Amino acid sequence: MEIIFFLKYVIIGFLTAYLLIYGLRPAVPYPEFILEFYENFWILIILIFFNLYIYFWDKKIGVLLGLSIVALVIDMIQFTR
Repeated sequence: MEIIFFLKYVIIGFLTAYLLIYGLRPAVPYPEFILEFYENFWILIILIFFNLYIYFWDKKIGVLLGLSIVALVIDMIQFTR
């Protein structure tokens, strides 16, 4: 059980760092592995279903992942015009 709690907080820390560095600052360019979502839209749909599953597992991680997806979609709309 302690390993699961540790894993949850590591994931929360990673998602928080992602949101602070990339998601909420559109001036910072994304790394190459994140740009795959721009080219393959079906990966984004899979990520949304994965987010729903993660939300049922842990609400904090689900909300942070949802914010990350929203920031990614907003950047997709903003930068593809």
